[in-house]
Amino acid sequence: MDDFLHNLRSGKLKQGDRSNRPYNDQQYKGGGPRGRNMVDRRKGHFDNTKESSDRLNAIKEILETLVDSQKKMAETYEARTRAEERKALAMEVIAKNLYRLANPNAGDADTLFAVGSPTVEEAAKNSVQHLQTLDDTATERDLATQEAEDEAVYSDDAQEAANADEEDGLVADQQQEEEDLDAPGRLTEVDRHTLFSVINQMRDEGTGWEKIARHISAQGYPTISGKGNWRGVMVKNLYDKMAPTS
Repeated sequence: MDDFLHNLRSGKLKQGDRSNRPYNDQQYKGGGPRGRNMVDRRKGHFDNTKESSDRLNAIKEILETLVDSQKKMAETYEARTRAEERKALAMEVIAKNLYRLANPNAGDADTLFAVGSPTVEEAAKNSVQHLQTLDDTATERDLATQEAEDEAVYSDDAQEAANADEEDGLVADQQQEEEDLDAPGRLTEVDRHTLFSVINQMRDEGTGWEKIARHISAQGYPTISGKGNWRGVMVKNLYDKMAPTS
């Protein structure tokens, strides 16, 4: 202890130079690895906070977009539902009108197409009755059509028979004329030419065969056979016979 005090007084024991202290060392300034890590950690914390805020904003925008999309989908579905309801109502009105057209005397149209839906049994019963009514209507229509066709066929057959009878009558008249050429009171050759001229003139004027026949009978000309009265068929037959062939 005495030696230490002596050395201190004599200046042999010198204090260390403060200027040589490592104040410039980053380790003493907090610039060492530990200090840098602290700063880096604080910096990362602030950066993470900013990124989280950006992510929250993005999530918020996505949620708002989803809400708008769901709202639009709900509006679209509601509009589609209303359109389907209007379509169903229109189809109901059309079906009701068609049913009334097919069954003018049916009085169950309002009941069949009531707003309240009928039960399964009632719907099946109404469908069966409707089909039976349609079948009966179709059967009546088919019967009427068949009767009309049969009547048309009978009419055609009757017309053909009448034409055949008329042709047979012409043949019989021709045969009778040939047989009665020499009979007394028959139409002379001069009368034939005279009547041909009269017939030709009246035909040029547009006169019908029956009217010409009445005119010839009124003039007192006998028929070709000398029996009965003149008819349109006889006049035409005489005219065709005496008309010059070209």
